[in-house]
Amino acid sequence: MGKAYEFLSSHLKLMAAPYLFVGSGLSRRYASLPDWEGLLRHFADFTDKPYEYYKGLASGDLPKAASLLASDFYPIWWNDDRFRASRGRHSSEVQDSSSALKIEVADLVENATQNFAPPKEYSEEFDLLRSANVEGIITTNYDRVLAEAFPDYTVFTGQDELLFADPQGIAEIYMIHGSSQQPESIVLTSEDYAEFHDRDAYLAAKLMTFFVEHPIVFIGYSMGDPNVLEILRALLEALRGKNADKLRDRLIFVQWQPGCTAEVRTKLIQIGDSSIEAIEILVPDFCDVFRALGVKERALPARILRQLKGQIYELVKSNDPDGRLVQVSDIDSPADSLDVVFGVGAKMTIKGIVGLSRWDLVDDVLGSPDRGLPGDQVIGELFRTSFASTWYVPYWKHLRSGSFLDVNGRLKSGRSVPPKVRDFITRERKNLQDRLAPAGVPFSDVVSKRGTDWILKHTWELLDETADAEGLRIFLDENRSFRQQSYFASQYAKLAVVYDWLMYGPPNLANSQHN
Repeated sequence: MGKAYEFLSSHLKLMAAPYLFVGSGLSRRYASLPDWEGLLRHFADFTDKPYEYYKGLASGDLPKAASLLASDFYPIWWNDDRFRASRGRHSSEVQDSSSALKIEVADLVENATQNFAPPKEYSEEFDLLRSANVEGIITTNYDRVLAEAFPDYTVFTGQDELLFADPQGIAEIYMIHGSSQQPESIVLTSEDYAEFHDRDAYLAAKLMTFFVEHPIVFIGYSMGDPNVLEILRALLEALRGKNADKLRDRLIFVQWQPGCTAEVRTKLIQIGDSSIEAIEILVPDFCDVFRALGVKERALPARILRQLKGQIYELVKSNDPDGRLVQVSDIDSPADSLDVVFGVGAKMTIKGIVGLSRWDLVDDVLGSPDRGLPGDQVIGELFRTSFASTWYVPYWKHLRSGSFLDVNGRLKSGRSVPPKVRDFITRERKNLQDRLAPAGVPFSDVVSKRGTDWILKHTWELLDETADAEGLRIFLDENRSFRQQSYFASQYAKLAVVYDWLMYGPPNLANSQHN
């Protein structure tokens, strides 16, 4: 494995799943499609003027050059016998003077990707792309190459489909500049771009969420691509200069250079009067990049997560007072048969309790939201059947709410608890009961003094610094993303155990016997 693999697999390990932002470089590589300028050059050959004429008249502005070319191409399309068959198929779709050019661009792209298969020399690389674990894909390409690579992902074309659908943000492909399967959706001319920017409030907000919450891996773009720069400009404006430096580790540009030695470096991107740092990875091919993107495994495939999220959304949106249960069983089966059970507005049953995860218990203890879980069933059923003995799971709240404790915080002699819970109690007493936290020290002071990394790595020692339970609760609530970050997920769970101990446990009972 090379330098690109080593860097990316390590760098992305502690982050949420990445998004791919894909440009025309991948379409050229896998489908021999021209880039935007190549498309304009191809269709300029049907006019009596060379491409350079339109580019010069537009002062190098490619959308404007496309507008000028579209105007000249329009009467040619209607009169030239070479387009007779195309007119027969598409004449009813013409809406304005740019329609003819868009129709032919779409036909060229569709013909090039019909029965798509990558070139033999890139077949291994493309298979590695297929296996990448990415949250979603954003692209300005018009072709179906990405839909072929990720057939289980749902495709949204243009802004209108995003506006009138319910995107879940998982296992989705956003073709923000349109699709060759819908010629009028294609963003090509200066008029198209003006309309795109006039109407892009929802799309911009959606992309902003992705950029803030996930790493973005740019492939097939140069770092000076105007489409990318425009998005980064909007992002910087939204951040108003604050926390912009935190984006540095999330913006990753992969640049292909044949025969080069793989290299990872930091680059400064100039955006008007502002600038932003990003990571640039120079590679001779994309194999190591796609291998690294496939390292991080999911508990469930992205397509299943998207379907489940969508079903939960529909349950909540329907506001059904009786609630419904959705149950699904085999991971390779359709989403309506997976081994997952959840309910909205429904009374919790023992079967439902057994299906809860440790994060459900953490949320219940943190009160974000308070799930009102029945403590007797949580202790008596869930802990009996779930959770490894090495896990860290809060349980003191459920011991109290389930009436397993006497007034002194000891287990009642007449109540039976699973052996696992007794082991947890012994472990937490050993780790926490002798900690002497100074009174009146706010949790925020410890964060300022020690830093977040120290807190995550010294969970038990935290009680030597502060007993500010509310401050810890706020910290846990604001940093829920740590649950998705491998090593930090375990540390986050330990901190939840500390909070549970502070709020509901008997830290003052150093000599109590739990038996």
